[in-house]
Amino acid sequence: MTLSVDGVSWRRGGALVVDDVTLHPRPGETIGLLGPNGSGKSSLLRLLQAASRPDAGTVTLDGQPIGALPRRAVARRIAAVTQHADTDTDITVHDVVRLGRTPHRSLWGSATAHDEAAVRDALERVGLADAAERTWRSLSGGERQRAHIARALAQEPRELLLDEPTNHLDIRHQLDLLHLVSMLDTTSIIALHDLNLAGMFCDSIVVLRQGRAVAAGTPREVLTRELIRDVYEVDAEVTPTEEGGVAVAFTRRSWERAGRPQPTR
Repeated sequence: MTLSVDGVSWRRGGALVVDDVTLHPRPGETIGLLGPNGSGKSSLLRLLQAASRPDAGTVTLDGQPIGALPRRAVARRIAAVTQHADTDTDITVHDVVRLGRTPHRSLWGSATAHDEAAVRDALERVGLADAAERTWRSLSGGERQRAHIARALAQEPRELLLDEPTNHLDIRHQLDLLHLVSMLDTTSIIALHDLNLAGMFCDSIVVLRQGRAVAAGTPREVLTRELIRDVYEVDAEVTPTEEGGVAVAFTRRSWERAGRPQPTR
């Protein structure tokens, strides 16, 4: 079993930000959460990691209500990387990633050989092994993002929640990261804006609009011209790929048809 969401709704600041969402991931599946800004992606991820409690419905982990489980037990199973994760302390990259081992250590316990091996492996996976002793302030935005993802990997989770993990990353590292996540033996739920990345790397996709799930299925089932026009209010050409996903192409005319002014140069 894994994370499961049944009829979850949540109000934040009086506004309904998650509206009767149900999600039953298969163990090991990579799920993309798509939708315009404000559609509820980040809010749903907060509920999945037990950072907030829903007003209605249930979030369960291995069949148990996640809110009733000890925080350490949840942290040993679920790793999350949020959009605004940061630190004011100028510690080394190695120490940032080692924070991922905290749920597995006793209160006064020192790092074990397994802890250090998990940190080294995580740094290797995100391409930061040579930066382990660099300080946090010396990193670029993309390097900081990869360090946070390494911290999550060092946690050795069974469920991985990523909120816009490709922000600040160049194209190569976007592809490397999502390929890595898609190959992990974890259940991964990723909030994304890039439809092409979702079409390439996700096993299934859930599209949110105003807090509600309006479509769910494989990339080929979900990412259609009709859905993109309906949800994002633009036209697109959608082409199946040899790998089983889809490629989405936009044109200047799609912007014009949406009835919006074109951006100035």
